[in-house]
Amino acid sequence: MTDALDSPDPPTDQPESGDAVARRLLEGVSSHAIFMLDADGAVATWPAPSAALYGHDAEAVLGRHVRMLFADDEGEADSDSLPGDFFEEPSEESVEFEHWHRRADGSVFWGTLTLSPLRNGDFHGYAAISRDTTATKEYERMLERQNDRLKEFTDILAHDLRNPLNVIEGNLTLYETTGDEEHLDAIDETTDRMAQLVDDLLRVARQGNVVSDPEPTDIGEVVDSAWAGLNLAPDATLGYETVRSVSSDPDRLRELFENLFRNSADHGGDDVAVRVGPLDTGFYVEDDGPGIAADHREEVFDHGFTTSDGGHGYGLSVVRTIVNAHGWDVVAVDAEGGGARFEVTGIDFLG
Repeated sequence: MTDALDSPDPPTDQPESGDAVARRLLEGVSSHAIFMLDADGAVATWPAPSAALYGHDAEAVLGRHVRMLFADDEGEADSDSLPGDFFEEPSEESVEFEHWHRRADGSVFWGTLTLSPLRNGDFHGYAAISRDTTATKEYERMLERQNDRLKEFTDILAHDLRNPLNVIEGNLTLYETTGDEEHLDAIDETTDRMAQLVDDLLRVARQGNVVSDPEPTDIGEVVDSAWAGLNLAPDATLGYETVRSVSSDPDRLRELFENLFRNSADHGGDDVAVRVGPLDTGFYVEDDGPGIAADHREEVFDHGFTTSDGGHGYGLSVVRTIVNAHGWDVVAVDAEGGGARFEVTGIDFLG
């Protein structure tokens, strides 16, 4: 009688070969495109996840150089693209490249491509791992903008508070010398200005935190609420063309519109006409006021910049801060009718 342990029944399912397991693993990875390149950089394999990421089928890619996946014409200052001579000599270690990549439909994404040499004695090419890191890139840019605003904030704080402190010190010395209470009045006015400055700067700072928990937002509702809350002159008018819903912090978005509307009213007068409408990747707010001088369009968003005698120069700074906190962009241009126009772009609309 034979021991069952010595003579087990043959398995009903044959184990998969190593190649089959590896192929199944590659096909099952959906977050990364994993494929192979030959020694010259030509694509040698093209699994389903690669086709899903780039939109190219195997026939369009196999045998072609990996550079076909790059969008070199996008031109990114901080990109680390594939050097022209990379495939002239085999690499001894894994190398990572960050650059814009282009899909079959023409759209682009910021991608990280890792090339690792394949060796089994001889050099056989590269294992390539590509992944879409656009979200990470956008977040890094938001943090960079936030850091830029923080430095600007501290510079303004140091500069703008130093002047009134000098005024207070000078008037206090004069009061101690003369006993004239007019110097105390000057000190009181200066402290009021300092309090207003601190309030303005804190308002900018609070709006600068990156929006981490956005929610679906109806632009039309936010526009109506912002306009109604300002109580502008009866002759001021608002025109609105539908803008698709966005993912945002609705409270901060309302303050963005409030500041743009208030800016239009301050410069365009009681009968200013304001219009909000859609752009391909955002929206615009324009008015029929005097517009913005060409040499001021870059600095209108700077903390403390103003062309009005009674202005504090923080309204448009708040606008830029809110826009940057969402990962968007804003520019000031001329409206077709000659007024000011602010374009907010870089938005991924919902629906």
